Formats: sequence, C-alpha cells, structure tokens
Amino acid sequence: SSGINAEYGGLAQLVRIGDSPVFEIDTTAAGDGKLEAQVISPTGKVLQYVLDDDDKGHHTLKINPSETGTHTINLVYGKVPVPHGPFHVKVRPESEPDKVKVQIDSNTIRIGQPTKFKIDSKEAGYGDLKVRILDELGNEVDFDHDQNDYGLDTFIFNPKKEGEYTVDVGFAGEPVGETKLKAEPRLKLDKLNIFGDGLNSNKPLKVGEECKMTIDASRAMTGDIVIKEKDPSKMNSDEGADLELLVVGPDGRPVPLEIEESEEGVFKVSFTPDKAGDYLFVADSEGVAAPKCPINLKARGLKSVKVYGPGVEPLGNICGLDTHFVVDAREAGEEKLSVDIRGPGTGEFKPAPTITEPKKGLFHVKYDVGLHNGYGIDVKYGEDSLNKGKPFAAKVHTHSVGAFNASRRRVEIQVTRMSIEAPKKCSVDDYIDIKLKYAQRFRSMADVCGPAQPPTVKVVGPLRKLVDTKTSVADSIYKVRASPVEKGPHKVMVRCSDSDLVYGSFSNMFQITK
Repeated sequence: SSGINAEYGGLAQLVRIGDSPVFEIDTTAAGDGKLEAQVISPTGKVLQYVLDDDDKGHHTLKINPSETGTHTINLVYGKVPVPHGPFHVKVRPESEPDKVKVQIDSNTIRIGQPTKFKIDSKEAGYGDLKVRILDELGNEVDFDHDQNDYGLDTFIFNPKKEGEYTVDVGFAGEPVGETKLKAEPRLKLDKLNIFGDGLNSNKPLKVGEECKMTIDASRAMTGDIVIKEKDPSKMNSDEGADLELLVVGPDGRPVPLEIEESEEGVFKVSFTPDKAGDYLFVADSEGVAAPKCPINLKARGLKSVKVYGPGVEPLGNICGLDTHFVVDAREAGEEKLSVDIRGPGTGEFKPAPTITEPKKGLFHVKYDVGLHNGYGIDVKYGEDSLNKGKPFAAKVHTHSVGAFNASRRRVEIQVTRMSIEAPKKCSVDDYIDIKLKYAQRFRSMADVCGPAQPPTVKVVGPLRKLVDTKTSVADSIYKVRASPVEKGPHKVMVRCSDSDLVYGSFSNMFQITK
C-alpha cells in the first residue's frame, strides 16, 4: 500500500452542503489488492459513498456530505491503511451571507460624480446576490452593475441630489447588512468666500480699470471643482460647472470674465467695466445662489463728468446777482452731488447753493454772490472731488457791461468807481452815506448817462435778517438810515440798475453796537 496515491480532485476548492466531492486514488504502483473506504461525519455517522475503478488501478471515491464540519475518510488497500491517512474534508454550509464583503472606499460621495463600490461573494457559497440603493424616502434609485468574475461584482452609483442613501445587500435570501452613504454637493456654498473690488465695500469701481475678485473654495469643495462663466443663452453644450459666474452690465448684457485657478481651490476672477452704472454679480451652483449673491456693484466714470458755467468761471459774475453752473454726470452713474462754496477773504461768507436735477444726472447749481472778489467752489460727486482738490475759482466783479434790448440803441456804461462810507461802529439812528461816481464811454450817442433809478440798498444783520432802512437821495449821494436791533457785524448791500441794464453792485461790512 506504500505505492498508493490518494488526493481530492480540487482540494483548493470549497466543499459545501450539496456538493459531491470526488477523491482520486491511484493504486497502480501498489500491486494487487482490494481498496476499501469508510466516511465518517462530524457527528460520527458513517456515510454512504460511491467507489469506482477502471480495473487498471485508478479509483474514484464520491461522497455526499449532509453535515457541516470536518469529515474523516479512512482508506484501506489490501487490508493495510493507506499512507498519510486518514484524510479530512471540511464541509461548509451551502451559503454564508456573513462571508459577503462590501467594499466602499468612502461613506461621503459627491453629487454628479459616479461612485464605485465592490461586493465580493466568493467565500459566501451558493445564493443570489441582491443589492438595492434607497434614498431618504425609501425609494429605490438606479445604478449600474458589472459582474467582473464569478462572485465579484462592481456597482456604479451616480447620486442626483443631496442627502443620505442606504446600500442594502442581501445574499441567498438573507440580509448581509446596510451601508449608509451621504451625498454632498461638490461645492458647499456656505463655506464659499467671495471678496474683492466692490464686493465687500461701498467703494465703487472705475470705468476702464480692471476689477479683481477672489473666490476661495478651498474649504467649500469636496474634491476638484469647476468654475466657469455662465452662459445665459444655454447654447454652450460643455459639461456643467460646480459654480457659474455672471456679471451683467448697465445695459443688461453679460460682461466677459477672466477666470484662473491661482492655487488649489482659489480662483481669480476679473473683468473691466466699460461704462458707468450699476453692475450685477451672480454666482450660483445648479441654480442655488452663493452667499450674499446677487451682489450689486457700482462703476463710476468721473472723467466723463463735466462742470461748466459762469458760477465756476473767472468772468461773467456780478456782485449782488445770483450765478449758476452745470454739473453733467449723465455718463457717470447715479450718485449724490454735494457743493461747498466759500466766499471772499477769510471765507466766512458761505453762500448756500440751490441744486436742482431737471434730468437724471444733469444738475443745475445756483448761488447768490453778495460780495465781490474771488469764491472757491468744491464739487463732489459721491466721495470723489471733481476739482481734484483745487477749488473752482469764480470771480465776482463790482461792475459790468450791459446792453439795452434790441429795440433801443446800444450803450456802454462803465462804473469806474463806487465807494461806500460808513463808520466802523454805528448805533441806532446813525446815517450811512453812500456815494457813487460815474465815468461813461459811449459807442453811440444816447440819452442815458447814469442810473435813472436810485440804487437798492439792503442792510443785513448777523443772522441774515434785514434791517429796516430809510433812504433819501440828493444828487449822487444816497443817505440810508438803518435801525439795527441786534449787535454784531452787519452788511450793506447795494445794487444799481436801470431797467434791463445792470451797472454794478457793491457791499461792505460794518459793526453795529448798542
């Protein structure tokens, strides 16, 4: 029996309930003899078997195990036990659901990104593998299934919406287990940080200057993300982006953007406003707006603002009359206009401007010039000065050239001297003598040689209240009796006019004491 070779055909395979394993026994080198066998179950029962031979020394032993556990096979040839025996065969259940292995790399998956997971049931025996993926409402969702090899399956799941999913696996009618998956957006908008020019401050953008913004998604993304410019027409067929950006100009049209990833998860975005007005910045992911979006941006074109008119010029202003100028900001966008005017000398006299806006962005500014000499005008549109830090200089004159209407002969009268005499300190019932002297040059003869009407004289107190006056006229000397009722500096204002012809005006200050 020493020449007997006995082996189980395929010992590397598993033996399960329902299998009929076959042993091959070779006795060709053992001489003549009879082969006998005995099969004993784990519980000690002697099992039936089938022993065949081909009369040439080749034998097969077939058993049908019905119990799980280790079975013992005793072989005897010619009344002598076969070497290396007894032989042992381990029998396992027909199916073992607990041997099924579910391999999922991560329980966190991303919306729109296919996720693969594998199930290995090679060690689980016989049975059908059943896999379901359920959403939060218990509804089954679709997935792809690919069987790579017997007992080795690959599944591909592409979540369409955010939420929790359950992978339910069963084998041979028995549950294997459940695995929870959490589908997150590729981009977590609440972790997104957008900052840059015009976004986090009230400072407006400037036309023609590049606006630079930064989108920091380093803490907001669950992997690589795509940020691109939004196509409002939906004509672009490229694959979708995790975040879409859009800037709409004052005319309602999209403004071209430059988008570049400077480092992982940090994107630089820039555009250049081509006209003044309101812009709208929008960032959204699958229709959901990013925090603080949409964001209103303002672009200002101060170079397009025009300031003109006699009120900011060195000529054309006459003392005692009001003057005006125009601020044309129709191309600069909507903003607040502010005007500050300083009078002659120390600037204590500050005319109050009247600002009207007959058309949007077109401002008319009017102010009264009660004193002669230079005025300083500061004009601001929004927070920016239109005079670059150097005030507009308006010059107010005490005389001017006038003309009668077209139905009369033209005449030129120049007031070469007009003086006012008043004591430095005056009290109630004091007289203020005003003397006017004229020198005249005529282009053509006229019957007019000086003002036909007496000058208009006003006395204004410290609180801009008019003081009662009485005036008497004798030749070119005008006497004015003022009745002051309060202490402090008073101003005498004189205006000389004749019909539509203005000759000049003059003013002075004097102190009233009681």
